[in-house]
Amino acid sequence: MDGSTWVDDEWTDRNEEKLDENIKVKKRIDEDGRRTVLAERKQQLQMPCMAASVVISIVWLIVAVVLPAKTAVFLREPQQTPTTTTTVASTATVSTVVAVLSSSDVAVATFDPATQTQFTATKTPSKRAINFGQTDEQIDEVNKYLHKIQELEAKLHLEQQTEVKSKKLSLEVINTFTDDLTRNLETSRNLFIKITMFVMSKGLKRQLEDFGRRQNADVVNPDEQGRFFEGDIVLDVEQAKEIYESVAKHGRRVKRKFIGSELRRWNPRKPIAYSFDGSHTSREQRVIELALEHWHNITCLDFERFDDEPIGNRIVFTDVDGCASNVGRHPLGEPQYVSLAPECIRLGVIAHEVAHALGFWHEQSRPDRDNYVTVRWENIDKDSKGQFLKEQAIDVDTGSVPYDYGSIMHYRSKAFARYDDLFTLNTNIPDYQKTIGQRDQLSFNDIRLMNVIYCSDVCPRKLPCQRGGYTDPRRCDRCRCPDGFIGQLCEHVMPGYGADCGGRVQVTPHWSRISSPNYPGEFREGQECSWLLTAPRGQRVQFQFYGEFEMYCKVRHSLCMDYVEIRNSTDFANTGMRYCCFGTPKSAIISATEDMLVLFRSFYRGGKGFQAQVRSIPASGKTASSILNEFKSEYSQISH
Repeated sequence: MDGSTWVDDEWTDRNEEKLDENIKVKKRIDEDGRRTVLAERKQQLQMPCMAASVVISIVWLIVAVVLPAKTAVFLREPQQTPTTTTTVASTATVSTVVAVLSSSDVAVATFDPATQTQFTATKTPSKRAINFGQTDEQIDEVNKYLHKIQELEAKLHLEQQTEVKSKKLSLEVINTFTDDLTRNLETSRNLFIKITMFVMSKGLKRQLEDFGRRQNADVVNPDEQGRFFEGDIVLDVEQAKEIYESVAKHGRRVKRKFIGSELRRWNPRKPIAYSFDGSHTSREQRVIELALEHWHNITCLDFERFDDEPIGNRIVFTDVDGCASNVGRHPLGEPQYVSLAPECIRLGVIAHEVAHALGFWHEQSRPDRDNYVTVRWENIDKDSKGQFLKEQAIDVDTGSVPYDYGSIMHYRSKAFARYDDLFTLNTNIPDYQKTIGQRDQLSFNDIRLMNVIYCSDVCPRKLPCQRGGYTDPRRCDRCRCPDGFIGQLCEHVMPGYGADCGGRVQVTPHWSRISSPNYPGEFREGQECSWLLTAPRGQRVQFQFYGEFEMYCKVRHSLCMDYVEIRNSTDFANTGMRYCCFGTPKSAIISATEDMLVLFRSFYRGGKGFQAQVRSIPASGKTASSILNEFKSEYSQISH
């Protein structure tokens, strides 16, 4: 028996049962009870009508809300009754608005201080409006530039955008189904099944899946999931105009790793005021303050909390729309709002957004990025290709800090991808692929750049720091050292944490072994080891993994959580190649100098870990492939 026959029989049986019920009802009707029975019948008739109404609402929800994924979240002229909220804005007579930017859409939230109301389509009354000090006219001007930027980027892009097919069902089809539902209340369930099948048959199933995937998109880096410029940056008129003029003139954006305008920099000689607008719980506030405390401890910047009305320059933490912030201090002396939704309440993500508020742009937009990463334009979502245009070399302020794969401001490998399994950024050296996109901690170069910009004149005397360190603005008598080194001048190797491991190792032409704690048993969460491998003068260090390998990673995101990191460049301040996941890495790694730094970090969980062999080799002569073949031969002899 096929499905349709079964459904028809089922509804026939139900109709027969209803007929029997009607006969029984008729027999017990009398003159005294007629009104009661009629009321019961009326209620019974209303129930299928209500069911049909629910079905119709669901259909309209799918067609009018879910499918048009590019529908603006905030509406300037809403049709529904406004929701009441507590004001955090000034008593100005004009409405304050904030432009929410993606590469193809602009959504606007409006707040009216006169009526103390916020007009939104989806936010609850507990959410407060963001006031970026912009009038309606300024917002319109920003939107104008943004639309111009979109038009220019569409023309400049090598890959022409394909024609987008309509995602909406025709109104006539919906009306037809609605009429059928009205005439056939008894078969509303069956019709709903047919509607669902119709939707899927028209190719909308994939659209629904795409929408669901984006809504639940990986929250490893929630700051990349927003509808703003580059995911989490809110622009003002000046910034939008600057970017537009840059695209028009150079075919790319002109921005700095750090914002160059003195007007947008905070005064490092005064505490930076901050406050909360009531959107966060006490626990969330504590996590946010821990992130601020971290920035305080590693720079010369101080932060001071105020619980009064947010007036004047200050950072105000709110929860309005994901993870978002302006870049730099507000030039008009208004509060600088940082939006942190629940998924953003993680130390690394908060530090990332605060970095925007202090003046940082994203790392992968630097003018020299093509020397380090390759953008896979064909894998980027069609509405997000503008997020990967790089800066012009003119007027760039990088503080002489080199490109940093490990920056907390760097996109991950699959940011803005059309599908979850596609890479949008490939590192030019493949072994750096799992390094980019981390949101666990500020990199050494992130901290160094912030100190170069804000704290360069704090200490009267610069110390002769080693290993890429620099004078600590918090303690001018000591150096701030790269990960793996300690001491007044960074002259010592960091001792093991939670295990007796690491230290300085003098390598020789003969293989020697290093490994994670308790190998081949499992290491424990939180253990750390640092090795400084040193070859004889004029020689290099060769490093090769062997045996079982296991370090926790996010395979889906190609991102290391726990890792073995190898720094083999001439500057140990630069983040190195990180190895994680499963399967023994095959690379034969040769140091660029006589030294190589190896870091073992287990932040999240225990596991098998790693082991490796190291030795010294001549500075030139052998290729990596010949060294690898030689190692395989020797390892085979050792194994037997």
